[in-house]
Amino acid sequence: MFGFFKKKKRAMMSDTNQNWSEFGFSGPTSTGQNVTEQSAMMIPAVFACIRVLAESCGSLPLMVYERKPDGTKERARNFPLYKFLHDSPNSFMDAVSFWELLIGHCALRGNSYAFVDRDEDGTIQAIWPLLPQNMTIKVEKGVLVYEYLQDGKTTPYKWRDILHIKGLSFDGVVGLSPLSLLRETIGRAQAINEYSGKFFGNDARPGGILKHPSKLVPEAQKILAENWNDAFKGSGKSHKTAVLEEGMDYVSVGLSPEDSQMIDSQKFSVIDICRVFRVPLNLVMDYERSTYSNVTEQNRSFVVHTLVPWLTRIEQACNRVLFTENEKKKYFCEFKLDNLLRGDQKTRYECYQIGIDKGFLSRNDVRGFENLSPVPGGDDYGTSNEKENQTA
Repeated sequence: MFGFFKKKKRAMMSDTNQNWSEFGFSGPTSTGQNVTEQSAMMIPAVFACIRVLAESCGSLPLMVYERKPDGTKERARNFPLYKFLHDSPNSFMDAVSFWELLIGHCALRGNSYAFVDRDEDGTIQAIWPLLPQNMTIKVEKGVLVYEYLQDGKTTPYKWRDILHIKGLSFDGVVGLSPLSLLRETIGRAQAINEYSGKFFGNDARPGGILKHPSKLVPEAQKILAENWNDAFKGSGKSHKTAVLEEGMDYVSVGLSPEDSQMIDSQKFSVIDICRVFRVPLNLVMDYERSTYSNVTEQNRSFVVHTLVPWLTRIEQACNRVLFTENEKKKYFCEFKLDNLLRGDQKTRYECYQIGIDKGFLSRNDVRGFENLSPVPGGDDYGTSNEKENQTA
């Protein structure tokens, strides 16, 4: 089994063949649109949401910690698994690219998979991502069996060989695919994009009308239009003063009710898609309803209500599959969220001062939070009053 996989590592990572009919992607939606992974990602709101989720999770460092007898924890840099989760899971990818890929798969398809390559002694050698559309999960005699299709051949794997990250699930085994469940929503967004493209591509209405009190021959109409465009068309000529002769009048052609309705439909599709992925509008560059205060709160809510569930899924999947039973008693993995949860500079400094005053933070603790080196005598946890008394 391992020999077959090692021969196919590069092919598995580069294979792009897709069998959409097996995953509920066959047939058009009610709008006549065929929804695929590629067509969905061509919608700016979908691409932006997936990118925000993938990059936000991928940019956070995943640490391996060792539990200490006194209840504290410290980074287990010398533990073999540390380099795979924190630095590079395999010879082709760094950790950022690896977690971006897995989150992107999971956000679109509800599941992401990676093969845990172990040697004969059970020591992890690498972790390789797999294509979710090629994976089938079965339960045989109460045991999960993963079957991966590659080059027409199906290879079974035990549950300990597959790192499986799944989204919301009805059975606890396979995550629900957003693309399958929300085909109508995404199809409607595709239809709106297609309609607007054809609308503006075929639209022959002018931006404005020059009204002349009398009838002009075709040659005069042509000369008048050319002279007007030469004088006012282009960004460098806009807002110049026009002089109209012979009783002519200029009428600007604005948006029709149909145009406005189409724009509103596009805005609603963006909101709908962001609602599905639970991504704030400001993170997909929609600032129409944004203020300074509510953007700050939306970003914090995004961390707590969107990112933390994703990160917890990854942590628990890694703790379950990558550690042996004996290792679980001593080691665990966890994302470092400090940078995401930090407030603005003024708020941070005020919180640090409270911690030092109350005696549960030292100056070196604070310097560590700010990525500064410790200073001599900075590990004192005495309160401000105690320090003042000692000084006196």
